Amino acid sequence: PSSYYDFPFYEWTTVNDMVEYLSNKQWGSRSWIFKDILKAVTRWGSKDGTTFEYDAKKIIYYGARLLMSVSSKETLRKYLQQLLDDKQFQ
Repeated sequence: PSSYYDFPFYEWTTVNDMVEYLSNKQWGSRSWIFKDILKAVTRWGSKDGTTFEYDAKKIIYYGARLLMSVSSKETLRKYLQQLLDDKQFQ
């Protein structure tokens, strides 16, 4: 087991508590991206007016923003093209 899996779950009451903890202890400047990914994962189709497809697209969108934030737009575009060219997505 690795220590990065250890969190103080007993101190958290809501997902917001977890987001606040991770923002302060781990995520740093990318907290807003992880927050939006986590929101989509947490609600996963249960929010009125949203669908599973909507939440999946949100996860992909913010994942793309995350990749771009740690590399570049060019890297993101190349990766997205690799996915499009992958046999499982054709």
